[in-house]
Amino acid sequence: MKYFVLLIVIHLTASSHIDPNTYFKERIELQNNSWKLDGQCLETENEDGFILNPYLESNADEVASKWGYYISFTENTFQTSYRARCGVDCFTSVSGTYLWVGSNKIEFFVSKISRGKYCPQTSETPNKSFGIYELKTNGERIFLERI
Repeated sequence: MKYFVLLIVIHLTASSHIDPNTYFKERIELQNNSWKLDGQCLETENEDGFILNPYLESNADEVASKWGYYISFTENTFQTSYRARCGVDCFTSVSGTYLWVGSNKIEFFVSKISRGKYCPQTSETPNKSFGIYELKTNGERIFLERI
C-alpha cells in the first residue's frame, strides 16, 4: 500500500510540473532580425504604433526597396535607421533596449535619438521608457500597438 501511495504522489508531482517557458512559447521572435518599418519609429513618446515588414538585404531586388525606415533587434537591444537616396535629408536613428513584459508585450527603453545635420531638432538622450506595445501578426507582418 505504501508503494501505491508513493507512486500516486510521484505521478501527481511529475504531471503537475509547469514548464517556466510555457508563458512565452507563443511569443513572436524579434531577436537577430531586421525589419522594414512603415514609417518613423520610437522618435517620440506619443507613437500609437508601427508595422514591421520582413526584409532581407540580399533579397532587395528593387533599388527603391532599399530606402525607408528600418529596425534591427539583438538579444535585448534595438537600433532604428533611415535610408534615403538623397544625402540631404533628416537622417535619424534611435537606439535602446527592450524588455518582454508578457506574452507578445514589449517595453521599449530609448537611450539615444541621433539626428543628422539637416534635421530641425537636435539629438537627445531620453534614457526612459517610450511605452509598452502589444505585438500581433498578419501574415509575415507584425503590428506593434501601444497599450
